Amino acid sequence: MAEIRGEKVTFRQKDLVALHELPSAQAHDPLIVHCPAPSTRAGTIMRFFLIFLAICGLAAGAGFFAIETGTIDSTLNARAQSALNDAIGPRYRATVGSTVLRFSSDFRLALEARDVNVVEVASGAHLTRTGAVRLAIDPLALASGRVSIRRISAHDISLDTALLPASDPMDLSKTRIDSLPFALEQAFQRLDEARGLIERTGTGLVRLSGIEIRFPPDHTGHVARLMIDDLRLSLTDKGQVALDGVMELEGHRAALSVQSNAINGVTRALAARLSGLDLTPFLLQKDDNGEPREGLQGAIDMDLNATRDTTEADPAIKATIHHTPGTVYFDGVGQELSGAEVSATYDFAKNSIEILPSRLRFGPTVVPVSGAIIDLDRLNPAEKRPGYGLDLLVSGGHAQAASGGEQPTLFDLQASGRYLTAARELQFDSMQVSSPSGQMAGSLKIRFPGKVSPEISFGAQLPRMEVAAVKQLWPFWMARKARDWAVSSLFGGEVTDGSIAVFIPAGRMHGPGIPMELDANELRIAFDIADTRLNLPGDMPPVRNLAGHFDLHGAQLTVAIKDANSYFPSGRSVTATGGTFSIASTYAKPLMADLALDVTGAADALAELSTFKPIDALKDTDFVAKDFRGEAEASVKARFGLIKAHNPPPPQFSASIDLNGVSIGKPLAGRTVADLKGTLDVDGTAARLQANGTIDTVPADIMLVEPFNKAKTADRQLVVKATLSNEQRNKLAPGLSDVVDGPVAAEVTRLDGDRQGIKLDLTKASLSLPVVGWSKGAGIPATATFELTEKDKGADVHKLQLTGDGFGLRGDLRMDDAGLATADFSQMQLSPGDDFALSLKRGKGRIYDVTLSGASADLRPVLAKLRAEGDGPVGDGKSGGDGGARVRGKIDRLVGFNDEKLASANVSLFVNNGHLRELDLTGVTGSGQAVVGKTSKADRGETITLTSGDAGAVARFTNLYDHMRGGLLNIRIDNGPDGNWSGFVDLRSFSLVNESRLQSMVSTPVGEDGRSLNSAVKRDIDVSTQKFQRGFARVVYRDRSLSVENGVVRGEEIGATFQGMLRDARGNMDMTGTFMPAYGLNRLFAELPIVGAILGNGRDRGLLGITFKLTGPFAQPKLAINPLSIIAPGVFRQIFEFQ
Repeated sequence: MAEIRGEKVTFRQKDLVALHELPSAQAHDPLIVHCPAPSTRAGTIMRFFLIFLAICGLAAGAGFFAIETGTIDSTLNARAQSALNDAIGPRYRATVGSTVLRFSSDFRLALEARDVNVVEVASGAHLTRTGAVRLAIDPLALASGRVSIRRISAHDISLDTALLPASDPMDLSKTRIDSLPFALEQAFQRLDEARGLIERTGTGLVRLSGIEIRFPPDHTGHVARLMIDDLRLSLTDKGQVALDGVMELEGHRAALSVQSNAINGVTRALAARLSGLDLTPFLLQKDDNGEPREGLQGAIDMDLNATRDTTEADPAIKATIHHTPGTVYFDGVGQELSGAEVSATYDFAKNSIEILPSRLRFGPTVVPVSGAIIDLDRLNPAEKRPGYGLDLLVSGGHAQAASGGEQPTLFDLQASGRYLTAARELQFDSMQVSSPSGQMAGSLKIRFPGKVSPEISFGAQLPRMEVAAVKQLWPFWMARKARDWAVSSLFGGEVTDGSIAVFIPAGRMHGPGIPMELDANELRIAFDIADTRLNLPGDMPPVRNLAGHFDLHGAQLTVAIKDANSYFPSGRSVTATGGTFSIASTYAKPLMADLALDVTGAADALAELSTFKPIDALKDTDFVAKDFRGEAEASVKARFGLIKAHNPPPPQFSASIDLNGVSIGKPLAGRTVADLKGTLDVDGTAARLQANGTIDTVPADIMLVEPFNKAKTADRQLVVKATLSNEQRNKLAPGLSDVVDGPVAAEVTRLDGDRQGIKLDLTKASLSLPVVGWSKGAGIPATATFELTEKDKGADVHKLQLTGDGFGLRGDLRMDDAGLATADFSQMQLSPGDDFALSLKRGKGRIYDVTLSGASADLRPVLAKLRAEGDGPVGDGKSGGDGGARVRGKIDRLVGFNDEKLASANVSLFVNNGHLRELDLTGVTGSGQAVVGKTSKADRGETITLTSGDAGAVARFTNLYDHMRGGLLNIRIDNGPDGNWSGFVDLRSFSLVNESRLQSMVSTPVGEDGRSLNSAVKRDIDVSTQKFQRGFARVVYRDRSLSVENGVVRGEEIGATFQGMLRDARGNMDMTGTFMPAYGLNRLFAELPIVGAILGNGRDRGLLGITFKLTGPFAQPKLAINPLSIIAPGVFRQIFEFQ
């Protein structure tokens, strides 16, 4: 074995077999023998190296495990929070939710601080909140001894700037324009330092996202928020620093891009662009309702390019701002900002900021502007006050009001001034506006106190400028309501001697919710205008060729009109000779205006002027402008709203019109009114006329009130005063000709649409009631009042009241085209003794049915009328006429002539065509005797009988004869169908008293010897009282003449026979007869046979007598006596009788 063991055996590689392949290893229960390999030096070294690697791996794994499991997080968190509190100072306290150290996906160490909050110690309010901040560090670089931050990222950052400590504002007095180059160089140096830091640290990207910055709340409590979604600071592939990001302010996104250009590590140029930045949250104030108040609404795009001062390039700075369409607000009023392009550069040679030709667009208004800003002491070395010199130039601008509808105004503006930084005062001492339309020179000063609104002072003079240019150049914020009115109301013409003065004290603008309403000491604008058109509100035609004066003092606007014209679509026109257009308060709502205008022209033109809205005076009437003719002058006043959206109250207007021969073409209250000279006052309720004119060609004084609206706030009135002739009276009050004759002073008052109240002064007129025979003569004072209702063919008279001296009546009348139709008098007093009521109704054939009742009635007018029938000549139409009356009455007392009365009278009579046809009368005379009248039918007509026991009373009552006393009266009248009648009168036992004609017969000397009848009988015959046994006569009425036949009177002492015409158609008497004294004895001769026939001259005649004749008017006939008849006895006396 030893020999074998000692031999050297060499195996080739192919001879080596693995143990597990040997047959022994394939057994069911193999026996495994482990034979360790022998140790070598290389193996030992390898083992030590592997052990070291294992130890390092274990250490790295332990570190990795410690980092990933957060074993050291608490220590890092405490250290980070302590370091942060030391950095932010004692006012704030920092809290870190957690601090972790982890490996990133690319095996870089990532340090992450989570939920970092900065809290104000005093209030506990959070200043900032940060969700997480992560730094990615290169571990290999860290292991080599240097820090290489490959990436920094932060997200969910919130900053509340309201909690930041207040600091003093920027002191502009220490800021100079010529310091801008130094500031530019400082900016480039900071960029170089940032670049160096980035390059040294190896940081490839700084990324911020989810950043929220909250700004202090405004007066409404609204908090503006700035959100940064993704902001990246990085090095480009070319090694240039770039900043790109997107931010969102109040829902509006803006993009920021900054690119720098560096050569050999030195920044040479910078280009930045900010697009879509909405400045509204910072530059616009709103009121409590969220409506814009003051400031700018809109977004800008800004480009900034800067070049560093190097040996290869000159320094340069240029900024361009593009403003997107927006709105400028001042005191709640907006002005469209259609867009703006403003470019500015710094002139390093002049050390000034130069505003390059830029353009501002306000709607249709375009303002090309350029200018410069320089330090004040460089502009004027002697100036010691800190500030800036300002120079602005507008060349070729054109202004146009958005609502003016006129061509734009070309203008140039040059303004030079300064801004004093220490005094915080902006001054433009010279502002010159030049335009083809005129010139303006002014100055402006604005002082900024700091804590309150600025003080603004502006003044300007306008020697001459067209109205269109004034409107176009008027700033939208200055007296905006007055400006709006001027833009929409004034056209054409020119302005002269104009002045503008605006002064707004410091603190005057109180902010949102308090309108800036300037008073008369703060705002004054005045100028003269000529050849201008003034548009009036509503449909009113404009006032043209206006010459006047415009004056605005605070809220009050006044346009004084010297002269102007107004032309209507119809071709009519009026001329204004003076007036004012004023707005009491341009700040009031609703905005109201007052117009006072003196105009002259044709009446139809003035009427048409009143038809235009908002006046529209004739809208509720039946009149149109063409209904008025003539010339007139008017003073018109109106108050109306200017802005319909304000819902102003209904317009008010009034006009006082002087009429000169004006006529109204359309009937007024059914009358034609013409030739008016007087005053017509018109307002919103009615037209009130006080004038002289004609109504239906009748001269009259007219007072009229005609309402204009359906509310009837004024009552319709018409009062006409005139002195009327018969013809004129019939035109105004037809149907009174039967009652009134002669001039009448009348006052007619309209009561309603149908009724008129009439007052009549009847003193100079005569009145008559033809039915009852009553009349009033001219010159007797009398007045009448009644209500007249006119109809197509007549009129109704109500409430008639006639008042006179001793007479009067009350009642109603109705008249038609035929005259008086009905009458109803509740009280009637035609004579002092009257006290009765009367009702009258006209029937067929003009027959009036009259009914009377009452205590007493004076029949003397009726009796006089009946007695007067036939007094006129044949054919004169006064002696009866057509028609008649049927009178029925029951009167306690009838008053007749000679103070005679009939008591308990019941009367019914019918008079037709002046003839008595029926009579039914009962009554008692003053002596107690009855009076009875009856009518009975006969073969050829009516038979009327009248019987009384006191014939004398009846005679006196009727005024037929007043010397009779007592007697029994029997009268019988037979009426014929032709109006003629005949009958007899029979008197018994009566006496005659104081009959002067009897005394004349017996005492008058006649004949050659001068003997009287008393001398013939040789005694004085006493005829003072004579009794008669009988009187009889036959009477005949034919052809309006009354004759007597076979008349005889027999008494104890005297007697008489008579015959002839008692009264003819002309009212004259022609009667003859024989008077016989000693009638009892004298008559005996007539009783003797044969001798009586000769000596007594027949029955009822005597031996002695005297013939007589009565001729002349019936009321006062003349007596004639034949002197020879007294000596001719008996039958021979007939020879001497009158024929």
